[in-house]
Amino acid sequence: MSKVIDIEDRLKLELKKKAKVEKAKKLEAVRKTLQCTRCLARCLKCGMQFETHEMYKRYKGPFRLCNSCQEEYDEFVLIKKQGGESPYYWHNKEWLRVWQTWLDYQKALKEFGESPEFLDLVREVEWER
Repeated sequence: MSKVIDIEDRLKLELKKKAKVEKAKKLEAVRKTLQCTRCLARCLKCGMQFETHEMYKRYKGPFRLCNSCQEEYDEFVLIKKQGGESPYYWHNKEWLRVWQTWLDYQKALKEFGESPEFLDLVREVEWER
């Protein structure tokens, strides 16, 4: 008789485990969106880590980019604004598409981060602490 397992306690334990896993998934979603995609220590485009003194300097434009990516972004903006050709042969239509796709992705990330559903998730995670 000592080997009888209380099924109610077992079910409660399983529900607690599931809730813990769900909370961890929610926390990870919030962390990735808020922390990783907008990391101040890395170039938003290529992911190169900034030197400590570069992390807090002001960046021109809407994105925190390393010098190389900033130059490419400036070139992309100039070509989109004025048309014409880039002096660099590798700045072809595919290069333009890569930059445009990246900008669309950044816009989508921003919109997701500002969406009512994501804000609800952030509030939910904050309340569960």
